[in-house]
Amino acid sequence: MTPYSPVWSAYQRLRWPLRHAAVLALALWASTAVQAQSTWQREAVPYYDTVHMLQGLYGHWALPRAQGFERTAQALPPTISALCNAPADAGQAALARARSAWQDTTLAWEQLSALAIGPVVERRSLRSIDFAPTRPALIARAIATQPQGALAFERIGTPAKGLPALEWLLWTQPVAPGTPACRYAHEVALDLLREATALQTAYAQAAATDWGTEDQQERSAQAMSEFVNQWVGGLERLRWAHMEKPLRAAQVTRPPDYPRAASGQTLAAWNAAWAALRSATLLADSNAAPVPGSTLVPLETQLRGMGLNPLADRLRTAALRVDTALAGVAQADIHSGAQVQQTARALAVLKHLAESEVAPALKVSIGFSDADGD
Repeated sequence: MTPYSPVWSAYQRLRWPLRHAAVLALALWASTAVQAQSTWQREAVPYYDTVHMLQGLYGHWALPRAQGFERTAQALPPTISALCNAPADAGQAALARARSAWQDTTLAWEQLSALAIGPVVERRSLRSIDFAPTRPALIARAIATQPQGALAFERIGTPAKGLPALEWLLWTQPVAPGTPACRYAHEVALDLLREATALQTAYAQAAATDWGTEDQQERSAQAMSEFVNQWVGGLERLRWAHMEKPLRAAQVTRPPDYPRAASGQTLAAWNAAWAALRSATLLADSNAAPVPGSTLVPLETQLRGMGLNPLADRLRTAALRVDTALAGVAQADIHSGAQVQQTARALAVLKHLAESEVAPALKVSIGFSDADGD
């Protein structure tokens, strides 16, 4: 077929429309693909059973956070030891490094404890790591006894240990090099590291559990119920204990006694806790629906997999309102309370939706927890 033959001319006349049609079809496919990706929450997603939920929750949500908490806790003892052994002219720099290590550890703990499932509950870690309020008199008594080692620390009262006690020793009454108070702060850090290591080990075991075996069926149902209940409890703890209760108790002459106030980390702690709760609630817009068993399945996605798109939409809307409210809180404005109250109200709406509609849809009964306000 020569370039100038009638057959060639006929082929060319046919070829160009086909080529343009192919290009048009490709563009249409690409447009449809982008549209499907940007509106995945309205598209059909896989059905996720309890096993998929627990595999994602422990293997891809809890374990990485437990590992992060242990990793940051490992930095605490050496930095505080360096502070205790620092020469007088280097004390302030050493104190700043110890404070930075505490901040890293605390924010990692907020990420893990916001959704207190499995080992955090079983080991009562919220109490041993984050008991509030701190009791200065008990800290002073513990400093006087100078406990050393795990066995000796078991006899120390919980209000004199953990992250709040260490915050008191680094900010409220900053320890000085070479003092008994500094040596006690070092022991508190070692105690925190022991608990962080125990939690990491326990979460690794939970992540390795085969939740689908017959002998795990009852435990799987309990773990799923615990997840939903502790998610609701985490929302309420953030709303009530961390925000609204201190705000209500504040007096005209005294600012709210928020958690992490001494270190100035209140807002950072709120954001860390909400980020953890949010990740278990919503899937990011840019992500495709998870492959069952491969990663964390947020509650919104599970609802969509059950065909409950309208409820998933309401859950997403309520969570995004918390995003907006919390984003409007500035560290300098938390004592005025207006934006904090707005955030607390948004959390209350989300919690109500969780209790009244999300939990029943998942066939989970909501029970009373320590996070419930009064």
